[in-house]
Amino acid sequence: MNELVILPTALAPAAPGTWATPETWATPELLRLVAEKVGTPAFLYSEPRLVENVERMRQAARAAGLAGRVQCFTPFFPNANPHVIRVFKDLDIGVLVQMPSEYELLRRHGFEKFIVSTGHIADREIDYWAATGLPMFLSSMGEVKHLLDTAPQASINIRFDSLSSGKPGLKYNELYDLAQMLKAHGRSINCFELYCGSGNSVHTMLSTVEQVFMIFKTYFPEAKAVNFAGGFSFGYDKPATRDKHFDWAHYFGRLRELAARHGIPEDVAFWFEPARDLLGDVGVLLLSVQRPLIRHPGAARVLTDGSRMLMPSAQYKERNHNVLFLDEAMRPIEGPSVPALVRGRGILRHEYVLPREYRAPESLGPGDHVLVLDVGAYCATQHMEFLAIPPAAEAILGTDGIVRLATRAGMADDKWRHLLAECQPL
Repeated sequence: MNELVILPTALAPAAPGTWATPETWATPELLRLVAEKVGTPAFLYSEPRLVENVERMRQAARAAGLAGRVQCFTPFFPNANPHVIRVFKDLDIGVLVQMPSEYELLRRHGFEKFIVSTGHIADREIDYWAATGLPMFLSSMGEVKHLLDTAPQASINIRFDSLSSGKPGLKYNELYDLAQMLKAHGRSINCFELYCGSGNSVHTMLSTVEQVFMIFKTYFPEAKAVNFAGGFSFGYDKPATRDKHFDWAHYFGRLRELAARHGIPEDVAFWFEPARDLLGDVGVLLLSVQRPLIRHPGAARVLTDGSRMLMPSAQYKERNHNVLFLDEAMRPIEGPSVPALVRGRGILRHEYVLPREYRAPESLGPGDHVLVLDVGAYCATQHMEFLAIPPAAEAILGTDGIVRLATRAGMADDKWRHLLAECQPL
C-alpha cells in the first residue's frame, strides 16, 4: 500500500491530446477507502512520502559534507495541519510560524523547534515573541529598534528583501544603517534571511547564495547562521516524481564550494525553509463528478463538488497540476476525450478548481472522480471557506499503513457558527 504506483492511463494537462502516466502513491484501494469512509471532497496525505522527501534533502546534505550545518524549518501555513507534519518531530525538522495562534496550536501538539517569520508586526507582538526566546526575523528598522530597546537579551534575526518588492523585509540600501545601529547598541546579528521569490531554479538559488555570502562578509561577519529561506522550485507539471523535486545534491555541492571560496567559517549554520519540495507531492485532492460533461459551444465543463484551491499567484500563472479522471472503482477512464475546465460547486464565473483546461473523458459523469495531484502545499489552506462552502475533510496515510481522519469535513452551517440568535447591545 505504501509503494509508488504508476497509474497506467492518465491525462496530463501540458498539451491537449498528449497522454502521460503521472506517478502517485494514492492507490485505488486508498482512494476507495477515503471515498467510502470520508466522502468527497477530501484531501489525502502520505506520511511515507513526506519522510522520503525529507530524507532526499538530508542525504544530499550529507553527501556534500554539510549534514552538521544544514537546519530545516518548514513553514506551517502552506499546509497548516499539525497532523500532516507530525513526523517532523521525530525527524528534527523545525517549523516556521508567523502568528502566535500557530505557535500555541503546535505547542499543544508537541512541537518544540521553531523560528518566527511574521512580516511586519506591532510592538506588542514583538514583545510576545521576544518572551519565547525563539529566533524572530524582523522586517523593518523600527521593529529592530523596538527589540533593541525593550529586549536587550533577545537574539537579532533579520529578513532582507532581495527583490526590492512589497514583500516585508529590509532593503539593500538599509544594510549599512542597520549595521551601524547594531554597532551602536553593542549587538550583532544571530541570523539573517534573504527572500528571493518562489519557484526558483538551482541556478537562481545559487546566485542567491552569492548574494547572501557577500552580505555576510560585508556587513555581518559575526552572524552565527544564514537563512536561505524558501523559493525552491517544484515541477507540478512533471509526471515523474524524480523530475518534480529540487536538485538538492547539486545545490548543496555547490553551496559547500561557494562557502569555502568566500571563506565562510565552518561553524556558521545554513538554514532553509522549504515548503513545496517537502510537502507538494505529499497530498492529493479527491473530488466527485456531479453530472455528465457540460457542453457549451466551443467549451466543456467538468462539474465537481470541489472549489478553488490555488493561491492567487498560482491561479494567475495558470499553474499546471497533473489530474486523473477515475471511474467508481478509482481506475483511470479511457476513451475519447475533450478539453474541459474543472469547475467547483460555487456560482462565481471563475469558480474553477484549477485554472487551465484538461483532457476530460467524454464519458465522464456521476459516480466518477477527479484526482488532483501534488496539493500538499498551499492548497487545503485555500480550498473552500468561500461563499459559505464548507471545507474539505483531510485524511493521512501513516507510516504504519493505516489511514486516519485528521480533519472532519465542514458542516453546512460553518459560515454561521458564530452567528448570534439575536443581536446583543455592546
